[in-house]
Amino acid sequence: MGIGNRAGTCSSCGKRLTRKHWYYRNNKYFCKKRCWVTEVEKAQTEAAKSEPSKAAAS
Repeated sequence: MGIGNRAGTCSSCGKRLTRKHWYYRNNKYFCKKRCWVTEVEKAQTEAAKSEPSKAAAS
């Protein structure tokens, strides 16, 4: 059984994913849970930065 369409690298840090160890969340593959948490925190900070600019434009 092959790995199918799974990504070859971590979406956060770019580290190569091994056959046994990978973490899948929100349609992305990560090398470990910490990379997923980092990605979520980065998305939250980007959303917080863009939110005040949207409020100022309205």
